[in-house]
Amino acid sequence: MKKIRYSITLLFLILVISIVGNLVISALALFFDIYILHLQQNKPSFLTQIVFLVKALALLIFVCGVFTLIVNLKLFVTGDFFHLRLISTYRKVGFLFLFSGTLGLVISVISIFFMMNYGDIDNQIYLNLDSKGLYILLMILGLFFRLFANVLNKGNVIQQENNLTI
Repeated sequence: MKKIRYSITLLFLILVISIVGNLVISALALFFDIYILHLQQNKPSFLTQIVFLVKALALLIFVCGVFTLIVNLKLFVTGDFFHLRLISTYRKVGFLFLFSGTLGLVISVISIFFMMNYGDIDNQIYLNLDSKGLYILLMILGLFFRLFANVLNKGNVIQQENNLTI
């Protein structure tokens, strides 16, 4: 079980490094005119910078949700599936994933219309416009975790009733 936990922790660290690295590279280009990727573009508009900030917020909320899930992984490993803290964790992670996915998808769709209408297409590489599939997946995972929390909560109620009848 320790190997799995270490693997999950390692993958989480890789996820954090890749997301933070992407955000740093994009922020340097969009706000400070430092082009690490040597993809110098036109000066980004203020709305492009706002779109980037909202997308960065969505990604950081996702990382927070994954971190919450990993921290409470010990409860899952113990086998106490109906523990109220575990149920609360799944509900919270579901909300964070759903919120992050919804926020990212909405801002992605808005940014597409913005790019088409105002022509700030040069800076789209820093906005990762192809991430709509990830946001939809996050929404699905968020709904799944919310549903799973409800199922475990129902199981907790049944287990408590069963313990009272014995």
